Amino acid sequence: MKTIIRITNDYNGTLSYDNFKEDINYLVHEMDIFCEVKNNNLNNIVEDEKNYAGNKDDYSKQTIVNATGYSQNEWETYVLYHNLEEDDRNLISLVKQLKRSFTHFNDYQVEKFERTTIDGKDFDSEPHDYTCLCIDFIEFPEKEDIIKEYNEIYGVDYEEYIIEI
Repeated sequence: MKTIIRITNDYNGTLSYDNFKEDINYLVHEMDIFCEVKNNNLNNIVEDEKNYAGNKDDYSKQTIVNATGYSQNEWETYVLYHNLEEDDRNLISLVKQLKRSFTHFNDYQVEKFERTTIDGKDFDSEPHDYTCLCIDFIEFPEKEDIIKEYNEIYGVDYEEYIIEI
């Protein structure tokens, strides 16, 4: 009997987006900033995540961040008003995250099951363990990236893996 994991795309998962929002939340609470957006069809994630008030007139500098996705309607221009230096590490991190507003959201589901081979024929049990993982640091992960991330999080707890993406 072998333990097998099967990794597939999780098109309904929100783990990577939740991590993205958590990162934005952390960053906007580490600095004093105000954000305007140009695409009014979308929420202003910076203003949604922060819990302090501000007005663009309170700040002397601005940084413009353009984010585009894979389809025509996936775009946003963020105008960040602040009094920070351009080399401020939190500002740099926020700009990096905002540029990825529509990309780097790769969610996967993992199911673990047992496989028994009798007379050359495989018999798979029902999955007995489910988990999920996300890769948000690579825009287009390859199968090798996915299994590497799984192993870093959960360890090698299988004899064989199947990746169906």
